[in-house]
Amino acid sequence: MSVKRRKYDTKTILIVLFVIVVIAAGYILITNLPAEEDWLTPEELLGNKNTYLDGRTIVVRGYYDSNERAIVSTTKNVEKSILPLNYSSVKNATDILKDGVKFDFTGILESVDTGGSVPPGTVVVFVAEQIKPV
Repeated sequence: MSVKRRKYDTKTILIVLFVIVVIAAGYILITNLPAEEDWLTPEELLGNKNTYLDGRTIVVRGYYDSNERAIVSTTKNVEKSILPLNYSSVKNATDILKDGVKFDFTGILESVDTGGSVPPGTVVVFVAEQIKPV
């Protein structure tokens, strides 16, 4: 009498199970990644300011500079982009804002009327609605 062979041997079953476990682990890792943050730097915003003057809410990540009362790209004095900041609608903003600390400023970009001395849309101010330390 001869021994019947199994339809699937143990090695094949283990390989299939291993592949299933790897695919499941990859799926779990990919679906549980943190949400991608969408923010702009002061340089990006000032370089494309006409794009963002439409009143939509944006997030700007940068440092607060109390001397300029602005959002700056870096705390160093070399070639930093300065974005004027209006934080009057943020509750306790003076307690939150500190020099040299990076923040996410949520708000809108507005054009400032300078009385005709410069073309409209040249001078802009970021109006913050929310400020959070990073």
